[in-house]
Amino acid sequence: MTQLNRTSSATGYSARLDSLPVEVIQAILQYLDVQSLNATSCVSSQLRAAASEQLIWKQLVLSDFTFWDAVHDIRRKKHDSTFHDWKDLYVVRYTANVATHRAIQEMVNDPIDRLSKARRILDHGYGIKDALIRLIRDAPSTDFVLAQKYWAHTVLGCLNRAQALEQWTRIRFRSDVSHPTELALACLDMFILSSSADGDVDDTFRRLNSYVAAVRENHPDIDQQTPRTKAVMVAEFLRRNKWVGIDEGRDYYSIENQFLGLSVRSTHRNSLPLISAVIYCYVCRAFNIRAQPCSYPMHIHAVIQPPLSTDDSAPLDLDNNPLPRNDMSQAETPSNPSASSETPSDLTHLYMDPFNSHTAVSLTSLTQQLSFVAPNASRTQRASYLQPASPRSLLIRSAHNIINSVRATPFDAIRRNISTSTENISIYDAAYAALFSLVMFPSTPHSLAEALEDLRRHYAHHYIEDLRNYENHILPLTAGLGSFGGDRGVSDPLVQIVRKEDHDEKKPKRRAERFKTEEIKFKIGTVFRHRRQNYTAVVYGWDGHCDMEERWIVGNSVDSLPRGRGQPFYNAL
Repeated sequence: MTQLNRTSSATGYSARLDSLPVEVIQAILQYLDVQSLNATSCVSSQLRAAASEQLIWKQLVLSDFTFWDAVHDIRRKKHDSTFHDWKDLYVVRYTANVATHRAIQEMVNDPIDRLSKARRILDHGYGIKDALIRLIRDAPSTDFVLAQKYWAHTVLGCLNRAQALEQWTRIRFRSDVSHPTELALACLDMFILSSSADGDVDDTFRRLNSYVAAVRENHPDIDQQTPRTKAVMVAEFLRRNKWVGIDEGRDYYSIENQFLGLSVRSTHRNSLPLISAVIYCYVCRAFNIRAQPCSYPMHIHAVIQPPLSTDDSAPLDLDNNPLPRNDMSQAETPSNPSASSETPSDLTHLYMDPFNSHTAVSLTSLTQQLSFVAPNASRTQRASYLQPASPRSLLIRSAHNIINSVRATPFDAIRRNISTSTENISIYDAAYAALFSLVMFPSTPHSLAEALEDLRRHYAHHYIEDLRNYENHILPLTAGLGSFGGDRGVSDPLVQIVRKEDHDEKKPKRRAERFKTEEIKFKIGTVFRHRRQNYTAVVYGWDGHCDMEERWIVGNSVDSLPRGRGQPFYNAL
């Protein structure tokens, strides 16, 4: 701009930026960041008008902000030529980011009322994830590196979980959700993301769609094939690229194999049979065939069916041939919507095991194996094992797989909150994801009470800052469960304790002289080996009685011990 303002001595013409055609000015301004654009708009009224061009602000919005809350409906707006409020949208997002920075600084500086400050941040919605990731990334350049990283990371975890819980709520109460099985499982990944910008629900679906694109590129004629041929093509391609299954020599029960999003974005892309079947079915459905995992005992399979006929014309089989008259009762049509509950037929049901092979599994062999793997199952139960499974049942099964993996993890790893997987997944995050899903999608009232008790304890131990999610999504489920508060959980004693502790000033603990020293069997510096868990530790502190916060006491069931809270407690490293 400096050079343009210089006056040529030969011509006497002053080349000013605002003397250029408005289209040229706007083409130049689109290369500026938002601060430079705002500064330029203060130069003259003409530049102010040029800088207000909505296409420039659209480009800034889409480049400066990555994550979006559903309330903004950004996917529609990107393709809506009638939307002209891009500058206002930028202001909304920028204002929310500034408020988030301010709230995090308040949490760092003042230990009082931190949960309400976290709630203010979370109320901005999922889009605030941009600001939180930036706060974590920029923390080393601040005076409070660890504190800023800790609180930004903590709120980010709450935000990711809030997004998952909102999606699970949609699946529970709405029947028009697209790909509910994949969405339900992708939400589990939201609990283990940590501060990663990758791996959320949208990212998982983008990667699944890349699988679809890769299959289509490798088989450009796939749309012309029969459903049976398509199913085999997809299975063969995924297995050849090692996008399903588990590599030889890798731990089958590793936690990293339990998560859909992690399976499609990790280096090894290993996955248990359930996750492999879900990936396979998603890709198959992209090529106009019905595909869904079926809850076969011990090992998940995928069931492939021909596309539904759009009218009452003769339905087709898996080879695009008209079904024989005696098999038409097995095909779903608008006038026969319950046909899938009938006994499967080789012409209408193709069973695949993409975890192990790209060839079909015989219906006869699956039926015969049920006599061994489920000998006490009723005829109705056996029939259900061969039918497409509901998203709820697959999510519950996946949650139990995660819990079993956590239980199989060595105690020493659990104590240090690390995973035996190569992805460094937090053991506590994985268990929290599974417990939350079991509470959101209980199979029976008894299972709800059991899972809720475990989740409540887990929350009190490790995720006390998750109060907003606990109140919004868990307490409404406790109606009728007297031990958890009864009236929609509003009187849950744990929540009241958490709120009180958040409002009270934190005081240092001091050991009182009145404690009888003869009751203190171990001194500071004592090294010991735990009798049952076999770990070695050193005592670095003690209290004459349990002096922890009330939520910790409730969460650890201290009052159920023989001497309750009135006995010495030791801090060990």
